[in-house]
Amino acid sequence: MVSSKLFQKLYLIAHKYYVEEKKQQEIADELHINRVLVSHYLKQAREIGIVEIKIRGESTEINLIKNKLIETFSLEDAEIVSMPFRGVNDHYLTTSWTLMAEKLDKFLQNDAAIGVGWGSTLEAISNNLKPSRKLEETVFIPLTGGTNQLPPYFHTNNFVRCFAEAYGAKAKFLFAPFVFESISKIESIALSKDVAEIMNSWKNLDIVISGIGCYIRKSPLFQKNILDGKYLKKILEKNVVGDVMTHFYDENGDFVDLEIYNRLMNISLNDYLKTRIRIGVAVGFNKVQAIIGALRGKIINVLITDVDTAKLVLKYQNN
Repeated sequence: MVSSKLFQKLYLIAHKYYVEEKKQQEIADELHINRVLVSHYLKQAREIGIVEIKIRGESTEINLIKNKLIETFSLEDAEIVSMPFRGVNDHYLTTSWTLMAEKLDKFLQNDAAIGVGWGSTLEAISNNLKPSRKLEETVFIPLTGGTNQLPPYFHTNNFVRCFAEAYGAKAKFLFAPFVFESISKIESIALSKDVAEIMNSWKNLDIVISGIGCYIRKSPLFQKNILDGKYLKKILEKNVVGDVMTHFYDENGDFVDLEIYNRLMNISLNDYLKTRIRIGVAVGFNKVQAIIGALRGKIINVLITDVDTAKLVLKYQNN
């Protein structure tokens, strides 16, 4: 019986060799190990059945899960990363995020306006992009203002820059706070040509990409007092399970109306929901309820996740 850590290592190397068709030396260089060791791991993967069960049967299993998600939630599409994220150590996590980025790549179009949100998953993907082509006529646009009080995975301008540089595309940046003291102040800054251009862009997006928030009580938005505690109380009373771009919803996908929305510099719910392709990227057991709510409420219509999370989402929905 191999350990979980070794299993992940064998799976990753087998995936690279048999599915990605990389040479053993390429894998060795990428993972900073000896080529002879790569060969040994491949042999061990065959001996314990990883290659036969996981690699050869992968497309059938993944397609079944993908089609079930699309059918169950009437999605436009879904993409499933075959390598589970659960138990992956830091050394192999970069490859896992690269696989997520490759799944996202297929949805990005040339000559499109693409809104980019925030979240730790989106941050990881933006740092590990693997473009299949250049998108010179595409423009990436941040969906929210910013603040230095929040962690890096809330800095949408950075993600926009990563996407634009990787795809040889155009970028627009939003230089404005996330929260304003009053409606009059947000209306005043909206008169700025640069800010007005971004806000108008939100009304005509072709695609939006966003993470899916969960653990609302522990969100930096409340931990850092970016949003007042009175809003947290109301959110908890409504049994909120997640949010997309700070639009909070319950497990049925019903939104909670908060007065503070009028003072936030982020895409409005109406502009978000009228965007034709709304991609949600999320992985992990802790995200399952939030993903379920987003799917039930048609908040996202494309889901990108890993195989373990996808199975849990379907299991939760069926129960």
